[in-house]
Amino acid sequence: MAVDAMAVLSRTFQNTNDLGRKIVQSDAQIVFDEFPDMPLLVKQFPWPVATVGDVIETYGPNGQLMVQPKQVKTKQEGPVALYETAKGQASEMLKALIANGSYLNATVFEGRPDDFLRKEDLKNLVLVMDTPDRDWENDAQTLLFQGTLHFHWFANQ
Repeated sequence: MAVDAMAVLSRTFQNTNDLGRKIVQSDAQIVFDEFPDMPLLVKQFPWPVATVGDVIETYGPNGQLMVQPKQVKTKQEGPVALYETAKGQASEMLKALIANGSYLNATVFEGRPDDFLRKEDLKNLVLVMDTPDRDWENDAQTLLFQGTLHFHWFANQ
């Protein structure tokens, strides 16, 4: 490893700071349109990101493998986790969700809904929850419903 001169380190430090401060993972919130009280029970949710869906492989001369991007990925997914309460709010929300057709719309905020840097609109969310494993010997952990949140995102277009 080379030892860099202080001037190089100073420029690197300044260039990094010029890009702006880093975003803290927990500084975000999701608000379901149909269930405005639930954000306080959401521990984890996916954040949309602009990306292509995958690549298309093609062959060129001499068997050279080349790639080109597929269509932009608008259907996204990621882990979601909801805390359950003694009153059963998470369970009741999931039942009401099924009764209402199993689709949600939501907005994710970088920050809080009343004070945010940016927000993204998520369309046609579908919650697929795993069956929770209740452990009667575990008296030090809250009940958490975990699963996968599938959604569509069009970069607010």
